Amino acid sequence: MFDQAADAELSWITETEEKLMSLGDIRLEQDQTSAQLQVQKTFTMEILRHKDIIDELVKSGHKIMTTCREEEKQSMKKKLDKILKNYDTICQMNSERSLQLERAQSLVNQFWETYEELWSWLTETERIIYQLPAPALEYETLRQQQEEQRQLRELLVELKPHIDKMNKTGPQLLELSPREGFSIQEKYVAADTLYSQIKEDVKKRAVALDEAISQSTQFHDKIDQVLESLERLVELLRQPPSISAEVEKIKEQISDNKNVSVDMENLQPLYETLKQRGEEMIARSGGTDKDVSAKAVQCKVERMVFFWENIHMLVEVREAKLLDVMDLAEKFWCDHMSLVVTTKDAQAFIRDLEDPGIDPLVIKQQQEAAESKREEIDGLQEELDIVINLGSELIAACGEPDKPVVKKCVDELHSAWDSLNKAWKDRVDKLEEAMQAAVQYQDGLQAIFDWVDIAGAKLASMSPIGTELDFVVKEQIEELKNKVSLYIPLFKKEQFKSEAYQQQKEMERLNHQAELLLKKAEESDKHTVQDPLMELKSIWDSLNERIINQQHKLGGAPLALGQLQHALDELLAWLTHTEGLLSEQKPVEGDPKAIEIELAKHHVLQNDVLAHQSTVEAVNKAVNDLIESSAGEEANNLQNKLEVLNQHWQNVWEKTEQRKQQLDGALCQVHENTAKSFHGEIEGLQQWLNDTERHLLASRPLGGLPETAREQLDAHMEICAAFDVMEETYSNLMQKHQQMLARCPKSAETNIDQDINNLKEKWESVETKLGERKTKLEEALNLALEFHSSLQDFINWLTQAEQTLNVASRPSLILDTVLFEMDEHKVFASEVNSHRDQIIELDRTGTHLKYFSQKQDVVLIKNLLISVQSRWEKMVQRLVERGRSLDDAKKMAKQFHEAWSKLMEWLEESENSLDSELEIANDPDEIKTQLAQLKEFQKSLGAKHSVYDTTTRTGCSLKEKTSLADDNLKLDDMLSDLKEKWDTICGKSGERQNKLEEALLSSGQFTDALQALSDWLYRVEPQLAEDQPVHGDVSLVIYMIKNHKVFQKELEKRASSMQALERSAGEVTEGSRDDSSWVKVQMQELGTRWDTVCALSVLKQTRLEAALRQEFMKKLEEKQAELNKATSMGNALLALCPPDCSTTFKHWIALIWARFEEVVVCTQQYQQRLVGALAGLLTTQELLEALLVQLQWAQTTLSDKDKEVIPQETEEVKAFVAEHQTFVEEMTRKQPDVDKVTKTYKRKAADPSSLQSYVLALDKNKQEKGSGQFL
Repeated sequence: MFDQAADAELSWITETEEKLMSLGDIRLEQDQTSAQLQVQKTFTMEILRHKDIIDELVKSGHKIMTTCREEEKQSMKKKLDKILKNYDTICQMNSERSLQLERAQSLVNQFWETYEELWSWLTETERIIYQLPAPALEYETLRQQQEEQRQLRELLVELKPHIDKMNKTGPQLLELSPREGFSIQEKYVAADTLYSQIKEDVKKRAVALDEAISQSTQFHDKIDQVLESLERLVELLRQPPSISAEVEKIKEQISDNKNVSVDMENLQPLYETLKQRGEEMIARSGGTDKDVSAKAVQCKVERMVFFWENIHMLVEVREAKLLDVMDLAEKFWCDHMSLVVTTKDAQAFIRDLEDPGIDPLVIKQQQEAAESKREEIDGLQEELDIVINLGSELIAACGEPDKPVVKKCVDELHSAWDSLNKAWKDRVDKLEEAMQAAVQYQDGLQAIFDWVDIAGAKLASMSPIGTELDFVVKEQIEELKNKVSLYIPLFKKEQFKSEAYQQQKEMERLNHQAELLLKKAEESDKHTVQDPLMELKSIWDSLNERIINQQHKLGGAPLALGQLQHALDELLAWLTHTEGLLSEQKPVEGDPKAIEIELAKHHVLQNDVLAHQSTVEAVNKAVNDLIESSAGEEANNLQNKLEVLNQHWQNVWEKTEQRKQQLDGALCQVHENTAKSFHGEIEGLQQWLNDTERHLLASRPLGGLPETAREQLDAHMEICAAFDVMEETYSNLMQKHQQMLARCPKSAETNIDQDINNLKEKWESVETKLGERKTKLEEALNLALEFHSSLQDFINWLTQAEQTLNVASRPSLILDTVLFEMDEHKVFASEVNSHRDQIIELDRTGTHLKYFSQKQDVVLIKNLLISVQSRWEKMVQRLVERGRSLDDAKKMAKQFHEAWSKLMEWLEESENSLDSELEIANDPDEIKTQLAQLKEFQKSLGAKHSVYDTTTRTGCSLKEKTSLADDNLKLDDMLSDLKEKWDTICGKSGERQNKLEEALLSSGQFTDALQALSDWLYRVEPQLAEDQPVHGDVSLVIYMIKNHKVFQKELEKRASSMQALERSAGEVTEGSRDDSSWVKVQMQELGTRWDTVCALSVLKQTRLEAALRQEFMKKLEEKQAELNKATSMGNALLALCPPDCSTTFKHWIALIWARFEEVVVCTQQYQQRLVGALAGLLTTQELLEALLVQLQWAQTTLSDKDKEVIPQETEEVKAFVAEHQTFVEEMTRKQPDVDKVTKTYKRKAADPSSLQSYVLALDKNKQEKGSGQFL
């Protein structure tokens, strides 16, 4: 029976072995592998069942062998050994097959799960990549494409662990089943190839997008600036140029215009580049008819080309116009200066000419010289017309500010020309008057000389006095009377009037003319007038003396002839006529010329009276002699006649003397009181009017300031007041003139009318000029008042506007605030633009005042205008800059606010979604579903991480840029809310994942939990790779350190999952009767991956700290260079500044050095503290490791002692007690070290992630004590 049972088992073993051998290759399909595993489990159950049979067979065989012979015993033993050996073989085969199948099932599940997910994603991604549009043209679209590309790239990075996992599981499957693994190899190779191709395509597209975004950025940013500059330049060039009238300024304008061409040439490369870039972008697009962006780019390029060509055309047109105006200005100013010089020279020549002569021949020569000068002046008329035409053309061509200058020059030229003509006319008039006076004087002189010669000849031709009274003597008297008009007959009154005084009147008139000529003549020419006149006077006196002698002889002739009665009657008749003539004469006043004529007439009469004195004496003597010799009635008659004669003589003599005294007194009074006399008043008033007219004709600029304009008007009003005062004098002179005309004889020739007419013309001329000057001064005052009032109002507004800009804070970086500030800025900009016309009007009025005001006012007005215009331009520039800064601030604030709002909205929705899914299912499949959903959410959360990073960096950048406390506070709040919300979502997501994984683990799904943790490790490992960049600016490095700390916290949370998996693996290994070596393998791989991630985490922390140290040192070196530069500049200024300023410079230089040294010292101290802290931490770690070793030894010792049986002997028990006491004392001595270590860690318990990171760092770097330095 034993043999049958043994043979049956051997047969089963052989059959089972054949079945195991015939199972074939392991299938690598999930269902087939599971089926094979189920078959293998059946074999395993059957083998385990036969194990009990074999054990019973062996026991029964051993019992039987005790009763059998040796040969039978050996045969049974061989059969039992064979059964056991063959059973062990099939067990081994079954175990290996089971292990392979279990491993294959795990790998197959991992591979196909990974492959199916990857392959579908890879094929879909490949299709999407091929369907992706070409890089866009708009910057925002490109940024969106770049963001999509970044997300795709990040997704590729996240898939890299899965690719690695697939590439790892695929060869393992190929090793497990080479035949079946060939298809697996094709799949993972194809997937890997497709992944690499997609990665390469993504890389190429990223390069293309980077290039496109670079081109788009350069194109759009620069073309907008270029378009703005070109458009501004076109608008400037299209405005009518305010061309100057001065050649030098026109040259400057031409130079400025050429500078535009130079700037355009410098801009040419950029223009060509932008044009080429635009054409390339259009060519890259789908066409302008299909792509709106391409159409927009084409419009911008066409606008740029249009502006470019238009600018070149406008520059050429402006240059041509400037050149034409410059030629015109050169001709005008050259001809103007030449004509002005010529005109002034001509005026100076006429002014320097000698006064008109007194000799007609000399005057004739002077007239001929004046006529020749007139021909020269007439020759200048054509030049004047040309210059005036040039001036008119220049006024039309130049700008408004320079028109008054040219007009003023033309007016000055007109004035100079009129002055020249007036000077020439005055010269001609003076020469004409001088010629007329000289000819009149010469004619009168020659006429009197002729008359004197004739009268002397006639007097000489008279015969001696006869002796017969009736015939000879009377005829001689009559002859003397006829031949010489100086003899005044006794009874012929008409002949007396017509002949007696005529020559004397002419003589007096000649004397008067001679006096006028002598006043005008020079000292060297006076003899030409005085010598002939003295000669004439001498001849005249001699003739008078001869006539009087002849008259005396003739008058005494009747007495000598005895005709006393006849002589007495003749003499009495003459006395009666002369006395009546003296009685009829009227007083003469006022006009010196009339008085002198009357005096000349009286002189003739007085000479006649003196001539009759001897006759009267002779008659008196003869009558007295006759009376003495006679008696009677005849003597009485003679006595009566003689008394009558003497009475008449006495009357005539007295009246003659009285008349002479009266005329001499009147003439003396006229000459002595010239100033007070009528003529003196006329001359005084005429002189005042001349002075006033000269004052008015003086071309003095008007006042440009209210004060100076008012002073000029006040001074002019004083002149007007004086003119009003003089009006009374003028009226009195007019009345006196009428009175004098009434008193003077109608036949008297006077100068009153001529003087009065001249005075009247001068008075009217001065009155007109006073009115014109008053009008100009009033207009100038009103203009100055209006200008300065408007200027002061504008300055007040400008000051207020500047204060508004000064007190305006920097643009806010909060969207609502900056929008409000932009609204305020628009209102302020509108107000500024409303004052633009005012500054233009001020400039126009100021320019007018500059050219027509006096010099000292022009300087102040010019400085005021320059100051106001400079302040206006600066204010407008600041306004534009503030507008740009507000636009930039709005753009940054809007970008941050929109990103923050969208992210916060998404986070709110995500948090609500997480909060709504708090319940964790009990069914493993539902848990897996929830875990898959959470993974999808975490993918979305990971995709948003870049948005979160960008938003956070943008917010931090805004915080650094702003200087407003409110902005800082609001940005802090927004960033804090965002970070809190993000951390909350991440925390909730991590907690939910941990709970789901623990639930999955608790539900017996050890493999799924292990796979979840393994997937997470695969996903995070690439992010910790050594090739990941850790450098950047200080803020970026600090930001990466913060992110890494967040990762370390998550790693710490995952440590609990790792520990749970290790516990579960231990339980699976200990509680499973099956072979669980695959669990150990998976846990070993997981442990290796976990250690790798922890090591990379520590390494990345070290690299980040080193990067932070390097960046800080680099920044410190940069600041050192800036400090050296500032010190050099300060020393240079210190060498140039005055001694009183050196203290300030030295103070600031010493201050910045002291502050920098403080920073360096603080850095060194902080470094020393870090080094000390690190050394202390390393020491504590070593102590902790020693204590842990000691505790492990103590625990092992106690465990071993607990297993020993306590002896019953007293001595042995005492030995055990002593040994234990020694152990306790040994542990007690370690208590201070334990307290030290626990105290240190309790103090740092507030930051567990930091503690863990430092512990990990110490684990890695415990052999490099003191080597790490922060700075």
